Amino acid sequence: MRIPQVNFSKGELGPQLYGRFDVDAWQSALRQARNVIVMKYGGVTKRPGTRLVGQVINATEPAMLIPFQFSMTQTYALEMGQGYMAPCALGGRILESEQVITAITNAAQAQLTIAWHGFSAGDLIYLAGVEGGLGTLLNYRTWTVMAVIDANTVSINADTSASPAFTGCTGGTANTAPPIVVPPPAVPPPVAPVPGPIISYGGGIGINSLEK
Repeated sequence: MRIPQVNFSKGELGPQLYGRFDVDAWQSALRQARNVIVMKYGGVTKRPGTRLVGQVINATEPAMLIPFQFSMTQTYALEMGQGYMAPCALGGRILESEQVITAITNAAQAQLTIAWHGFSAGDLIYLAGVEGGLGTLLNYRTWTVMAVIDANTVSINADTSASPAFTGCTGGTANTAPPIVVPPPAVPPPVAPVPGPIISYGGGIGINSLEK
């Protein structure tokens, strides 16, 4: 007769306890638990998976992810880099308000027509809603503003010269006036770590040394 085991609160057993059925922990443990999380009431659940949300904004400097929980229902992952913080939630980055794209050129650096875009060179743009074959290349990716042509046009680091022509883009709200742009604060360069003191482990001649 087999007795079902319904309590796994002790987690995994060490190899030394594999045959110790006389130990209480043996009755509420597992020999091996992979890709699961042991719940505090004895059950197990599948561990959460991972997926690529995006590359770090500045890959030339160290960056790290810090978990942040605002409330019981709002949790975030904060990408902390040199001089910036980018929050992520619900499997993606938190973005600014969506703007309407009315035209995209076919060029080595595609030009986007966005009314009163308010972007500067070096800003990041996340594209979605581009229709047709061009959207296969551009959608759900983050692109860098290479140059600001004018108040309504920017170029990005996307080569669309061999892509289908722009047919339209869904979503977004068109700007009717220039946005209020607040310049970011100046960010000082990272400070190099201060070297530690030089420590001697003997061998010198001091006032307490003995000379022969």
